[in-house]
Amino acid sequence: MNVEILAAGAGFTEGPVVTQEGEILAVSIDQGRVYTCKSGKAEVFADVGGGPNGATEGLGEKIYIAQSGGQWGRRHPAFVPGITGGIQVVAADRSVSWVTMDPIAPSDLCFGPDNHLYVTDPTRHRTGDGRIWRVDVDSGRSEILVSVPWFPNGIGFGPESDALYVASTAEQRIVRFPITPDGLGPEETAIQLTTGFPDGFAFDVDGNLVIGAVSLGADAGDIQTWSSAGQLLDTFHPGTHRLYTNV
Repeated sequence: MNVEILAAGAGFTEGPVVTQEGEILAVSIDQGRVYTCKSGKAEVFADVGGGPNGATEGLGEKIYIAQSGGQWGRRHPAFVPGITGGIQVVAADRSVSWVTMDPIAPSDLCFGPDNHLYVTDPTRHRTGDGRIWRVDVDSGRSEILVSVPWFPNGIGFGPESDALYVASTAEQRIVRFPITPDGLGPEETAIQLTTGFPDGFAFDVDGNLVIGAVSLGADAGDIQTWSSAGQLLDTFHPGTHRLYTNV
């Protein structure tokens, strides 16, 4: 498999998005920015400050940002002192505003089939707890669907519209929550990794789960592909770095 570098110099990148217009975006946690990849370079799409940790596209060419509140960004001049955590939106004209400041330090987000945002909100610097939110982007109304005793990270809906998937990083597993009329049903382990720790993920066209699996030791991280039945199909090593965090 060939590896092509689309852009460099964007810092600690996360939350890659391929927009409906074909543009490739990524957030920079340590630079407080959203970048677009053009002609082999990273160009500033928007300055959002703090530590943007995830991104997804909504209607009207709007890009929604999981703003962690600068957990990483304090080391870079682009960091905006005092910024809180929450959900930001970058409009088509590149203006930045807040949807909600209710989540504390969100990590990742995705749209559900109900057109609401679903957001992971782990307690930082701990492995023991976190929250999953549902946000109405029109009104800004936010509700905690569940509090969990583990670190919720990547989030996404799979081929079925009645189940939400969340990465439990420290436990090396992908958790599946059934969607019920009352919110989320009881969690179940959909995939149990044997190596690496799941961060961000996406489903491919065949319904397989492609996971950015980071390394917490000296070994390199990798990209793992798992079937819906929980079978490891492929392990791809992009390079020697420990942190291949999102796909």
